[in-house]
Amino acid sequence: MAFQAQAGTLMATIVIVSQLTMLWKDNFFFRWGTRIVVAYAVADSMGWSLYYLNTRFWTPFTTKGEWWWMLAVLAGLMLYFRLSRQYGWVAKYPLGLQLGLGVGVASVAMLRAQILDQVVWTVRDLFTAKTTMEVFNAIVAFVAVASVVSYFFFTREHTGVLKVSAFVGRAFMMASIAVIWAGDYIWAMAILAGVLTFLVNSFVKGLLLGMPV
Repeated sequence: MAFQAQAGTLMATIVIVSQLTMLWKDNFFFRWGTRIVVAYAVADSMGWSLYYLNTRFWTPFTTKGEWWWMLAVLAGLMLYFRLSRQYGWVAKYPLGLQLGLGVGVASVAMLRAQILDQVVWTVRDLFTAKTTMEVFNAIVAFVAVASVVSYFFFTREHTGVLKVSAFVGRAFMMASIAVIWAGDYIWAMAILAGVLTFLVNSFVKGLLLGMPV
């Protein structure tokens, strides 16, 4: 194992073990490991920022004469006026522009992806299903969507058919939340398994025992 790989493995092991000590209690080792991670993240973010500033602004500006990238840089520099009490209002203009563009783009994307497309696919599957399982899945999806939507009808009391539909919708919501939680739990366990595998293979076998990894 090369020296760079050994140093990287040792540093990664120290940080991993320091974070795992939080399972016991908050301690000095955990706090310093957290500071190392945060410092590395900040340094990495600054490095990528300088890289994009060079490739997307400075190089096009100096070689191709694309002066309009200067507007984006000036808008970004105006954000630093937030550090001044006297001129902090200057930062509101680029921030408002950024939020306005972000909300506009995100609203259109969310409206289509999370509402329109979902409604279209839910209804379309009822008519395009071919096999028995596809028909069953389409019916279950349609009943789930309709019942969950009916659960949020607050303009009238949940009685009669609406009461039954709201009850079914609540059951579907509880089932979906349980599936989401189980997926997050499995995802966390997979990360933990990957970390422990790294400690065994890279640190114990590769670094301590000198075995090929």
